[in-house]
Amino acid sequence: MAQAQAYAMPNQQIPTELYQQAANSELGEVTAVYKPRFSNPLVIIGIVLGTLILDIVAIVISYFIGYILYILIIIPFLVIIWAIRALGSSNLRVYLFTNGFIAARGRKGDVFRWDQIQAIWEKVTTNRSGNVFTYTVQRNDGKTSSMSSQLVKVRDLGVQIMREVTRIQLPLAKAAYNGGQTISFGKVNVNLQGVNNGKELVPWDQIGNMTVAQGNILIGKDGRQLKWSTVKAADIPNLPVLLALVNQVAQGQK
Repeated sequence: MAQAQAYAMPNQQIPTELYQQAANSELGEVTAVYKPRFSNPLVIIGIVLGTLILDIVAIVISYFIGYILYILIIIPFLVIIWAIRALGSSNLRVYLFTNGFIAARGRKGDVFRWDQIQAIWEKVTTNRSGNVFTYTVQRNDGKTSSMSSQLVKVRDLGVQIMREVTRIQLPLAKAAYNGGQTISFGKVNVNLQGVNNGKELVPWDQIGNMTVAQGNILIGKDGRQLKWSTVKAADIPNLPVLLALVNQVAQGQK
């Protein structure tokens, strides 16, 4: 029920403590803030009280007309569950800067500079409302932060982070590959011999391209896209870097 919203707001105030963190880490200018749609606890409480009052009135009316809708009895429990979740994420913020972001709850935040991010994972699940995106980011020191549907337009945030991570890490991966090293993306490894998932090696002369569809890794071969790896895309760190590296190398092999 509770979602979140992103606002382009380069000049908007952020808490002093977080502003100091950003300055100390040289994050640059704030470009956007992602936060819950219902970020004011008073609004959440007001919605709950209003819903409960309307529900009680509806129950009384249905009682007097002799026709009780049992959904009216369930509504208060659903509203309370929603309120607990909404209140729990109401102080969640992600401040996006030119050189990184701060994931914060209230006035306490964790800084993630683009050049300090080791990996990002994208997980996509589907429910009745559509696709739900979850992003987990890990710093070089092992600190992680997860962002999901509590944030409106969380995919926009995730895409921006993946773009910056790819910008920094793809040249490093290409240099390592050209130097004869094996580059690991979780269970998927890339080296001069080809791409392997720990069970099967696919040599470069058999790879047309690499894509992802419905959470699966596909390798183009003989004009067809074949499911190759049993490893799910959601389990692969820095998936955009892997795809870009494999496709650039594969094109260079032709």
